Amino acid sequence: MADLWEPVNGVYIATAPLLPWVASLPSIDAVEWGSALISAGFGAGVGAWMAGRISRSTKLRDELLAELRSIDVAITLCASVIDVAGALKKQHVLGLLSKYESDLARFAQYKAAEKRADPFPLSIDNLRLQTIAPPIVELQGLVLKEMSVSPNGVKSMIALADAIGNLNGMIDAYNELLGMFRNGGLPAGFSPEHYYLALPVGGVTNNEYGSAVRGIATYTDDVIFFACKLADCVTSQGVKVRDRYKELSGEKRLIRRIDTLEENTGLIPPDSAYEGWMRGWEEDLSGVDKKRWWWHRKQT
Repeated sequence: MADLWEPVNGVYIATAPLLPWVASLPSIDAVEWGSALISAGFGAGVGAWMAGRISRSTKLRDELLAELRSIDVAITLCASVIDVAGALKKQHVLGLLSKYESDLARFAQYKAAEKRADPFPLSIDNLRLQTIAPPIVELQGLVLKEMSVSPNGVKSMIALADAIGNLNGMIDAYNELLGMFRNGGLPAGFSPEHYYLALPVGGVTNNEYGSAVRGIATYTDDVIFFACKLADCVTSQGVKVRDRYKELSGEKRLIRRIDTLEENTGLIPPDSAYEGWMRGWEEDLSGVDKKRWWWHRKQT
């Protein structure tokens, strides 16, 4: 008992081991034991980190693959919109607008002539046009919800949706006028010729027919133009996602690009026709930013 207690400044303090059972354990080097614990903990931490990284990589790869599939469908839908609007323009709109402008030019010459022996010859095309019904709702859902499209793509998507609505509204107005021509539903004193040639009756001139024809032509071009711009943006995003997906999986995916047949090239309006709208077009600076970052890292 004397070995367990020793006076310190006249006060007895216990110096016995608090855990006497430890003495009965086999002798273990403290450094080796600590190293083993640290190694085990480090290994478990690295394993957990690697598992988390693999899980995140797998999740990202799956997300990229899903986006690639959405992009592929969106490009197909853009092509469908372009085909529908292009067919309308080629089969009906170009001829309708050309005939109308030609009739106005002939009538201007007729009025300028000093002698008018015969009445002005005029035939009005009474063919009703069908509104278009491209898969705009499905396309809008893909572009705005299923992919990280650029601001240019969002702008093009909104403009395309508006253009389709405007085109269909103008077609409905045009068809309604044709119905009034056939059924005699025009205001008193007006004939189809007055509407067609914008002739005044009692000091009142109605320009609805000309506005409808020109509006259909304008909005048809809008649909084609904005659909092409949207397709370019979606394709550009597809290339970026494809490259990132290849880095993660090693698998190469093909991104389709819409190519216009040579015979239909003239159906697509040029950028110069939309100069005002194109002023808000943003340049793709993702490649520039990446190069600057790499250059900065290299210098440091």
